[in-house]
Amino acid sequence: MKILIILSFMLFITSSEARTLTVDLSGSGVVKTLSDAIALAKPGDDILVRPGDYDGAVVDRRISIHGSSDARSGRSSVGALVVSAPGCRISDLSIKTSGSSPALVLQSPDNVLVRCSLQGKGTGISVTGGNNTVRDCQIGSPLGMVISGSGCSVLNSSMRGDKGIRITDSSLNTIKACRILTAQGMEIEASSKNLIEKNTFSGMSFGLSLTGSSENMIQGNDFTGSYVSGLDIADSSGNNVTGNSITGGKLGISLRRSERNNLTANVCQGNERAGIYADSSFDNRLDGNELSGDGNGILLSNSRDSLLQFNNASKNTYGISLRGSIRMILRNNNMTDNAYNLRVDAGETAGSPSHYFYLHEIDPSNLVDGKPVSYLVGKTNIEVPQGCGFIGLISCRNARIANQTISNSSAGILLVNCTGIEVEGCNISRCESGVNLLNSTIWHMNGIQATACETGFSAQGSMSGLFEKDQASNCSESGFHADGALNLTWYLCSAVSDTKGLSLVGSRLCSVNNCSMRGSKEEGIVLTNSHKCTLQGNDAILNQRGISLVGSNACLLLENNGSSNEIDGISIMQLSSTDLLKNTALEDGQGIFIQSSNNMKIDNNTVGNNSRYGLRMSQVSKCNITENTLVRNQIAGANLVDCKGNFIYHNSFIENGMQNAADNGGNQWDAGPKIGGNYWSDHAVSGNPGNSALKIPSSGVDRYPFQDPEGWR
Repeated sequence: MKILIILSFMLFITSSEARTLTVDLSGSGVVKTLSDAIALAKPGDDILVRPGDYDGAVVDRRISIHGSSDARSGRSSVGALVVSAPGCRISDLSIKTSGSSPALVLQSPDNVLVRCSLQGKGTGISVTGGNNTVRDCQIGSPLGMVISGSGCSVLNSSMRGDKGIRITDSSLNTIKACRILTAQGMEIEASSKNLIEKNTFSGMSFGLSLTGSSENMIQGNDFTGSYVSGLDIADSSGNNVTGNSITGGKLGISLRRSERNNLTANVCQGNERAGIYADSSFDNRLDGNELSGDGNGILLSNSRDSLLQFNNASKNTYGISLRGSIRMILRNNNMTDNAYNLRVDAGETAGSPSHYFYLHEIDPSNLVDGKPVSYLVGKTNIEVPQGCGFIGLISCRNARIANQTISNSSAGILLVNCTGIEVEGCNISRCESGVNLLNSTIWHMNGIQATACETGFSAQGSMSGLFEKDQASNCSESGFHADGALNLTWYLCSAVSDTKGLSLVGSRLCSVNNCSMRGSKEEGIVLTNSHKCTLQGNDAILNQRGISLVGSNACLLLENNGSSNEIDGISIMQLSSTDLLKNTALEDGQGIFIQSSNNMKIDNNTVGNNSRYGLRMSQVSKCNITENTLVRNQIAGANLVDCKGNFIYHNSFIENGMQNAADNGGNQWDAGPKIGGNYWSDHAVSGNPGNSALKIPSSGVDRYPFQDPEGWR
C-alpha cells in the first residue's frame, strides 16, 4: 500500500477574491479528504490542509494547496500528489510515499512547489511539464527528481539519496544553489542549454554527468567527496564549464569522446588521477584553470586539436600530460613544483611510437618552474637557446643543445625522429627520462649528467648514436636503457647507484666500451634479446649482478671486470654463439654462471675468490672452455650440472674450496695426449701434459692433466 504523508509548516495567504477550503480529518473543516476539497474548488481557490493522514489526489484545476502544522496525506490508489492542471502552487507540505510512484508528479506547466519535504521509495519528484519551479524544498529519495519538461527551475533545495537529479531530453532548465548530497549527483542526458549554477555536490559516484548533451552551462558549482569523476562529459559538445571547484575525487573534470567544450577558470585540487582529463576528444578549449595536488593537472589522452592556455598546474605529480594526442596548442601555461612538469609521449599506443603524437604547437610562453619550454618541430640548423626548462626537438635536423640545467619533467631533453643532434654539457635531474631518444639517428651525447631520474638516458627505435662520457646516477629504473635500437655505442660512460646500470632490450650491433657500472641494485649491464653486441673493457662492480645476458646471441664479452657483485660476476642464459674472452670475475657470489646455452667460447678468463663457484654451468652444451684461471673459489672452481658435449681443457684449477671441479654429465676434460687437459692444484703429475688421469667427481675424467699451471703455453 502506498502511503502519502503531508506535513504543514505555514499557512498560504490567498487573495480576497479566492475562497479557502479547509481539509480536516476531525470534521471541523469543509471536507475530510483532499480529493473532496479539490472537487469543490474553483480555479484560483486555496486549500488549507489541517494535521492528519490523507489520501493522495489529482490536482486537475488551477488552485493552491498549502499545509498547516503536521498535515499528512497518504493511502492513495492513484499515487501521491499528481498535478495535471497548469499554474498551481503547492507549499509547506511534507509528502511521503512508500510505493514505487513518485511522491509528486508535475505533469502540467507553470506550477510552483515551495518549502516542501518529499520522500519516496523510488522518485521524489517527476517533472514532465514545462516551466515548473521547485524552490526551498527538501527531497530524500533514491532518485530525487526526474525532469523531462523544459524551462524548469530547481532553486535552493536539498537532496539526499542515491541520485539527485536526472534531466532527460530537455532544455532551458535551471538548477541553482542546491545542495545535492547523493552518491551520484546529477545526470543530464540528450539535453541542451541547461544552467547548472552555484550548487554544492558531495558524493562518491559521479558528481554531474553529461551524456549526448550540448550547449549547457555548468558554472560556479562545488564538488567534494570521493567521486569517480566530479564532472563527467561524454559524447557531448559545446558545453561551457566555468568557475567550478572539484576536490578529492579520482578525476576532477573528464571529457570522453566530446568536442568543442570550453573549460574555463575551474579549480581542481587533490584529484587522484587528474584534475582535467580528456580521452578521445577534440577541439576543446582549456583556459585559465587552476590545478594543484592532482595526479595529473591536465591529462589529454588520444585526443587532438585542442587549445590549452593560461592554465596553472602546481604541486601535481604531472603538470600537463599529452599522451597519444596530436596537434595540441599550448600557450601561456604555467607549470611549477610538479614532480614532472610537462609530459609528451605516445601514451599506451602499441608498437614503436609514431612521431605524429609529438606534432604539437608549444611555444616559449609556456613555463616550467619559471623557465621557458623550447619545443621545436621540423627545424633545421638550430642551436637551442640557454635557460630552458624543457627541450623537445621533433623531426629536426642538425641541432645543438649545450649547457642546459633541467629538472622535473617527464623528459628533460626529448628527441623524436631527429638526425644530426649534438647534446653536450647538460645537467638533468629528477625526470622520468633525463634524455629520451625516439626513432632518431646519428646523434652524439657528450658529458651529460643525469641524476635521480627514473631512467637517465633512454633510446627507443634509434640508431647510429654515441653516448660519450655521460653519467647516470641514482636512477630508479636504469641509468642507460635502449629498446629496439641499432648500432649504438657507449664509450667512457658511467652509471652509479641505479637500479640497473645499462639495459639493452631487443637491440642489435651495439657496443659498450670502457664504461663503469657500479652499485646497481640489480644488473650493472644487462642485455635481453639483444644480438651481435660487444661489451669490452667495462667495469661492472658492486652490483647485484655484474654483467647479465639473456637470449642475446653472437655477442662478445672481452676484457670486462665483473667483480665484487652480490650474485654473479657474469651471468649468461638462454643464448648461443657468444664469446667470453679475457674477463675477470673476482669476489662475487659466483664468478661466471651459464644456463641453457650452447656453442660458446669461454677463454682466458680469470675467476677467483668467489663465495660459491668460480664457473657454474647448467644445461649447457657444445662450448669450448679453455685457458681460464679458476682460483680459490669457496665451493668449486667449476661445477657442471646436466651439461654435455663441452670441451674443458688448458684451464688452471687452483686451491678451490671443497673441490676444484664437479661434473654429472657427458663432457670432455682433455683434448687428447698431445694437447692435454687441465692443471689441478690437488693432483700432482709429471709432464706437460702428464698421463696420470684425474677422476672428476662425479662423472668425467681428465686423462692428461698438466704438471704446471699454464704448462701448455
